[in-house]
Amino acid sequence: MLTSNFNEENSMTEHSQVIEEYLLTLYKLNRAGDLAKAVTLAKRLDTSPPTVHATISRMQRDGLVEVKKSKELVLTKEGQKIAEDIAYRHNLSEYFLCNTLGIPWYEVHQHAHRLEHAMTPIVVQKLAEFLGKPEFCPHGTPMPGTNLPENTITLMESKPGTTVEIAMIGEALEDSVDLMKILHEHRIMPGNLHKVLEKTEVMRTVSLESKDGTSSLPFHVAEKIFVLEVPKD
Repeated sequence: MLTSNFNEENSMTEHSQVIEEYLLTLYKLNRAGDLAKAVTLAKRLDTSPPTVHATISRMQRDGLVEVKKSKELVLTKEGQKIAEDIAYRHNLSEYFLCNTLGIPWYEVHQHAHRLEHAMTPIVVQKLAEFLGKPEFCPHGTPMPGTNLPENTITLMESKPGTTVEIAMIGEALEDSVDLMKILHEHRIMPGNLHKVLEKTEVMRTVSLESKDGTSSLPFHVAEKIFVLEVPKD
């Protein structure tokens, strides 16, 4: 498992915050199994295509990314190393903001984006030690080098009548504070149990029930929430 044993050689100060955000986004897309192209980055980062292409060219020049004939973007070994460091800093920041400072669960993602760029290697190391070297962020995202259990499935894959434990809120959902607040209000958070009531094709929704009440999620959201099925007694 990747830990916070970073030194000055791992410092990312030579790369701008913009480059770091691109690397982090590519890392997340790759980890989610999504195809990474310039148009995908433009949409995820809310940036114009010309700006994305210019930045990708800089990243190619610096040996951080390769562009395949299919236009797919692939991190180089160096790019992957840096991206994992950024991801670790981001997840650690979320954990600290949520569990130590008490910032609402649904808000920490946006604050972590700012904090992650300001953390030096020694700060990362000491903060990780202070927090007990957590393996997951508050939304259930594994730290680089750690993975979800093999039997993890998406909420969409779960069958009506089964009880599931929320394992992870997909990182693509974290960008919407409003959506995350709704999930928080309905206790759709890692560690909480929900019974899958039904899937409605007409409305394209998944209905859930928990001790806190019922909730309904659209298919495109349920596809990005990861769960573990709870065995029946």
